[in-house]
Amino acid sequence: MRRLFSFVFRPLGTALLASCLLASAPLLARPHTPYPLAGHEKPVALLQAGRATWVVTEHSVWQLEKGKFVRKYQSASPVQCATATDTTLWLGTRQGVVALGTRHFAPRPLALPGPAAEANITALFRDAQGALWVGANGQGVFRQAADGTLVQELHTPAINGGVATADSSVWIATNIGLSRRQGQEWTRYNEEGVANYEIPDNIVEKLLPDNLGNLWVIMSDGICVFEGPGRRAAAEAELPTVRFLGHPVNEVYGVAYLRGEGRLFATEMGLLLLPPEPAANPAAAVSDQVETKQLLRPVPSPAGPTPPTLVQLDAQQRLWLVSADAVTVLTPKEFHQLAHRSATASR
Repeated sequence: MRRLFSFVFRPLGTALLASCLLASAPLLARPHTPYPLAGHEKPVALLQAGRATWVVTEHSVWQLEKGKFVRKYQSASPVQCATATDTTLWLGTRQGVVALGTRHFAPRPLALPGPAAEANITALFRDAQGALWVGANGQGVFRQAADGTLVQELHTPAINGGVATADSSVWIATNIGLSRRQGQEWTRYNEEGVANYEIPDNIVEKLLPDNLGNLWVIMSDGICVFEGPGRRAAAEAELPTVRFLGHPVNEVYGVAYLRGEGRLFATEMGLLLLPPEPAANPAAAVSDQVETKQLLRPVPSPAGPTPPTLVQLDAQQRLWLVSADAVTVLTPKEFHQLAHRSATASR
């Protein structure tokens, strides 16, 4: 990982990162025709299965039909996470898990074991084998067995999120560190960890996988990155870490890698692009000096003033951007024009 981020990520003790300097750019968006979303609800998930595309917002499920997003379901309880198969949408709400058939969208609850069946669901995802995982704040983490029942896998009470990565790992964000399941074994990364099991902060707020297989771990006092399969073993001894992106209270919502453009972050400040790093100077390997500064560059929102909070690439390498008001889809060429037009205007 240090090869990729040698001039971008500095150790956690650094007060301010050279990579987090923001180039000023006027926020002039080129015209696009986005898909509007009614209700101005917080986006939760963009889900695609087969030919279907859904957007899940805080109280609604929308399906793309004939060039527009149509509301298919409204939830009284706020939705906090979601996942999908070809036939079922799973919603994690503050009052439990709801399953929706994708034909009629009739809701049916999935009760957790024990007396508190209607739990506050903070994680909901499927692993590499297709099994459903449920994280309930105050109760722990459960996996759905082949017979449909939920089996408890982790008893940690404070669950903030969870994801599965392509290497078959399951990751759980908690208030006492980061838990990772490989095979049948659990490993916990925390601030007091030893060897390769240390992270800068125990409070893990969210987990953001990107399309290269990397996992971005967002903590209350820092951000670190676990590399994807084939590169992670060499990187775990010293995880690349930053204090923040942009400014200390800038919330990061999502990240995607765009070939030839760099890493695109959806943040509270808006879209921020980190261009690819140029080839390193060999002298830098023996120096602590940051000789090449990389700038996080603002990218205009293509669908009005509300910044996107979901960023995702599809199989055709199109970029999907979801805000509270609209969904925009950009081809690689369209994104290049958008990003570089703003960069040219700033010079």
